[in-house]
Amino acid sequence: MMDEKLNSLDNNPSKAYALFYSFFLIPLMITIFGVLFFFLFKMLTYEKQDPYHLLNNIKSGSLTKRWQSAFELSNLMTDTNNIPIDPFFTSQMITMYKNSIHDDYRVRTYLALAMGQTKNIVFGDILMKGVDDDNLENKIAAIKALGSINYKPAADKLNQIVSSDNNNQVRLASVISLGQIKDISSLNILISALDDDEANIRWDTAIALTKMGSDKGLYVLEKLLKREYYSNYPNVDNNEINNTILTILALISINPNKIFEDELNILSKKEQNIKIREFSMKILSEHY
Repeated sequence: MMDEKLNSLDNNPSKAYALFYSFFLIPLMITIFGVLFFFLFKMLTYEKQDPYHLLNNIKSGSLTKRWQSAFELSNLMTDTNNIPIDPFFTSQMITMYKNSIHDDYRVRTYLALAMGQTKNIVFGDILMKGVDDDNLENKIAAIKALGSINYKPAADKLNQIVSSDNNNQVRLASVISLGQIKDISSLNILISALDDDEANIRWDTAIALTKMGSDKGLYVLEKLLKREYYSNYPNVDNNEINNTILTILALISINPNKIFEDELNILSKKEQNIKIREFSMKILSEHY
């Protein structure tokens, strides 16, 4: 039967061409035109994502456009090459942040994070006011940004938050920022936080103290290198454990101490995660 069909096509070239045209050429042409239309549409609707353009969107765009542009701006600022250094840009950022107090909270949140990415202390004063925001996300973003720009005048305020605030998320953000600011006035506050009821606060306090050159939290970091330690915290998944250990190893590579040598040897020989094992071997070879 198949041979008869093939012979029929051989004897009738026009029929063979019609089949080729129907089942191959037309679908191919539709696909090509579809792809061309897609790229043409993308080119016509493409908007250049530079900081000034995004600021303009935040100023005059629709509600959705404003917070999305603020989000894109905070991401854009992760590349230092994209951060303008002229006074006009900084003044516009400050003005936008002031005005955002009555806007969608996400605009203010992402503007604060964008300010932090600049590492420019000129944003310190306005971010200090953001710490007093009623919105939790805005408050935390301002605290994180103050740490990112290493704004030392914020140390007293963040010290008070760590000591007295009832919200653990706010306290945790303050601990992390104090570790970046590295003001000596925070030492006793952070040492006290090593006994906090919240595990994340204890862990990040140990990291903060180590960044500040204190050895008071080293025993906590040593525990965090042991996988069995995390069995006390069933809500911490394996990815979080891996990331935590890698974070501690990165800190140890900058601040090596004899207390970590035994755990590093264990990780370098028995750890199943390749990144952790190789990083441990590297630290041992360079510092021990």
